[in-house]
Amino acid sequence: DAALDCMLSELLENKDFFRLRTELDSAGNKLSKKRLLYYEIMSEMAFGNEELSNEHASAFLNQYGKQNNDSVNASVLDVMAHNYLQLYQYKEAVEIYGTLIDKYTNVYDSATIAGYQNVKELFGAFENVKPQIVHKTGDCEIKAHRNPFKHLMIPVRCKATEDEFIFDTGANLSTITDSCATKMGLAIIDSDIAVGAAQGQTIQTKLAVADSLYVGDMLFENVVFLVAPAETMTFPQINLEIHGVIGFPVIRQMGEIQLHKDGTVFIPETPKDRKLNNLFFDGLIPIVQAFSDNDTLSFVFDTGAAGSELSRKYYESHKSEVEQKGTLRKGKRGSAGGMTEIEEYVIPDFPYAIGTKNAVLPSMPVLLEEYDYHKSYDGSIGQDIISQFNTLIINFKNMYIDFE
Repeated sequence: DAALDCMLSELLENKDFFRLRTELDSAGNKLSKKRLLYYEIMSEMAFGNEELSNEHASAFLNQYGKQNNDSVNASVLDVMAHNYLQLYQYKEAVEIYGTLIDKYTNVYDSATIAGYQNVKELFGAFENVKPQIVHKTGDCEIKAHRNPFKHLMIPVRCKATEDEFIFDTGANLSTITDSCATKMGLAIIDSDIAVGAAQGQTIQTKLAVADSLYVGDMLFENVVFLVAPAETMTFPQINLEIHGVIGFPVIRQMGEIQLHKDGTVFIPETPKDRKLNNLFFDGLIPIVQAFSDNDTLSFVFDTGAAGSELSRKYYESHKSEVEQKGTLRKGKRGSAGGMTEIEEYVIPDFPYAIGTKNAVLPSMPVLLEEYDYHKSYDGSIGQDIISQFNTLIINFKNMYIDFE
């Protein structure tokens, strides 16, 4: 069915994985085995089933690899490499990135190849590091708290050194300052990796591995860190000094995380399935489905962001409504590279529903500039929405977000 294939292809292109999954479920025999397998590779990756995605990918390349064009094979290899990273199998990922760089220069532009090169160098430094493991011995409760900037600060311990790091699902990798890494006695891997920061800037980082790291009382082994110069994580103008960030690869392995308003983080030993299925991954970024009036929206989910916002994409599809309801103002944006001033609309009383809950956000900014991280989405959800509820539940096993 060419029309169905065309529609699925468009959904994939637009990263509309919620609809892609629904359409695949009812595709039945209307698609060839080859095309069905291709979409399943992509869908299983997005919904966190990396092992199954790679099984499909191996079968696909074995059966159809010789008849496919290079760009199809390259896209499948790219998914496999990503899946291996998610499974903490760095060596396998690095081998595939090597293949993409060596054999598929005809498919990718130089920027993409350079990106692969960067990832290959980054994880190549970790290729002899064993996969990260978490030890769960029953339910785990962690006493955390919010700092004045609403970051969730979580206790960590490495060897005899205790500290507090930001707990941030929006961080692709855990990060630590050079001074803190030295204090904790981490094995530092000497390399010079350029990492993107705010507003398109890059900072030079080294790498490190913690053989064992306690997050609360939960023990992780083989945790990889970017090591950033302390000055890039210090903001004297607002009196903020960050020693480290616990990022997505660690948080994800917790399975289900319940974040309570009083700062307690509860991690049940066995994640519970609420059949909500409103979460997928774009790379390492969690994307959550939300509803607002008659709109079905997809948001980048970022516990590290103070405020929620609607994207340029949302503005373009709701332009007259935004301009009618909203007020134009100057806003400020900042992250690991400094502050810049931008123009944005603010719309009052934005209604939304996520999981089993619905509420209204008193004011919601709408950005006029396009930012890469939510270019394909309607915006991002931050602490202002999360703090409207007593408990945020993130379940990476059954792929949902809910509130209580």
